[in-house]
Amino acid sequence: MNVCILGERSEQLDEGMKNFGIQLHDRLNKRGIDATLLDLREIGSADFWLALSRASPDIVHLVPGPTAKGLVLLRALSTVKQCKTVATVTQPRFSPFSRRTVPYLRPSLMYVQSKTEQSRFNALGCTTEFLPSGVNLTQFSPNDENNQTQLRNELGLPSDKRIFLHVGHFKRGRGIESLLELQAHGHLVIVGSPSTGPEADLVESLRSTGVTIQTEYVPEIEKYYQIADIYVFPVTDEANSIQAPLSVLEAMACNLPVISTRFGGLTDLFDEGEGLRFISSFAGIEEGDLEFDTVETRDKVSKYSWDAIVSQVLDSYNRICNAEH
Repeated sequence: MNVCILGERSEQLDEGMKNFGIQLHDRLNKRGIDATLLDLREIGSADFWLALSRASPDIVHLVPGPTAKGLVLLRALSTVKQCKTVATVTQPRFSPFSRRTVPYLRPSLMYVQSKTEQSRFNALGCTTEFLPSGVNLTQFSPNDENNQTQLRNELGLPSDKRIFLHVGHFKRGRGIESLLELQAHGHLVIVGSPSTGPEADLVESLRSTGVTIQTEYVPEIEKYYQIADIYVFPVTDEANSIQAPLSVLEAMACNLPVISTRFGGLTDLFDEGEGLRFISSFAGIEEGDLEFDTVETRDKVSKYSWDAIVSQVLDSYNRICNAEH
């Protein structure tokens, strides 16, 4: 089977949609699938179209978005290449007008990451399948408690305070400033993605309040999860995160307690409890909200390893390739 993945190539795994495409590409090739990853940022270049013209895919899989333009591209490729097409609904971006074009552009299959998006695309006549993001359970694992102090010293973080961690983009739309309430209960650490253009004024505003800010790419991001006491996710606006945020899954793989808004597909993926708490807002958060009787978040997320996700993808690919035209 030949698969062409439309996503983004990078050495820096610091953004959800990018990470999804790269993980899918790498792990499909390890399974013996001939997978090619094309970078949509290069769509205006001759090299992009030359590579696409040389490809003979059975499947073309669009990872970012999707957008109306992305679905138009898939439809054109399905006609020219006589292939099946797949789109992952990681962070859909449709105007009211462009959403009405979906029934005419629908691919062979759309992977969705929340029941809300599944209902929306089913209503538009699309064939959907629930597929969340995955997590590397080897890289992201619980820390040896004896090693936490050493790691905190290595990262220049206080060893005598409760540490709250958020990993994501420095965008006001993510509601990051609401996390400042946590400073009254410990120390807040925010690790941002450099590839998405941090808002400089937001970074300086947070830093001025005593928050530890990391704006450089961190290859060993698991170290930050391993020194944290609680992972916090404040996003409410669907335009500011993928539906199944990787950072939440990574924190859970490290068996961190997680406090999150009821965002995207998180409430579809996980039941509350055993170290996972859903809240409406971080405004007015109290000490009691930060206490957990048991923490078993790694058990909750363990079925969403990247290997399990790729196995599901392969099953889907085979099904749609074998379906009658």
